[in-house]
Amino acid sequence: MMTKNIKTLLSLGLILMATMTSCLKKGLPDYPEWDGTNIDNVYVEYRFNGPEQYGGQPIVVIKKLDVVKTVDAPNSTINLAVSVPVASGSFTVAERAKVLQSNLWVYMDISTAATIKPLTGTPKLGDPTNLTVPQKYEVSAANGSKKTWTIIVTSFNKP
Repeated sequence: MMTKNIKTLLSLGLILMATMTSCLKKGLPDYPEWDGTNIDNVYVEYRFNGPEQYGGQPIVVIKKLDVVKTVDAPNSTINLAVSVPVASGSFTVAERAKVLQSNLWVYMDISTAATIKPLTGTPKLGDPTNLTVPQKYEVSAANGSKKTWTIIVTSFNKP
């Protein structure tokens, strides 16, 4: 019995030693933290309940809208020209008619290792956005620097 307890304690000790030691080598060079605070690309999409179902619930269909962006880096502003594509598939003429500038979803690419948060009434990413008013986001770099960006839709076309 005593031998079994000693073996158990030794085993636990070895497990603790293995999990509490670092595998990293000492003396690695220190690299600078990323300082990027850019929004590199902006995407706009329309979401709606499609005709197909899963588990008795409609499957959400995502329709990407066409976006042409103009970046004014000195003023931290991105101007968007948004166009609604023609109807096709489950994105019918009737569904296309429901696309409004006040009910769209926005997402973006930002600098490596940065984070982004909405400011001053801008909805969080993943929620519908009213693009009839400017949207403000703060991008924080890994090194702590921050930049506030304003996204403005300058034209919204449904040709």
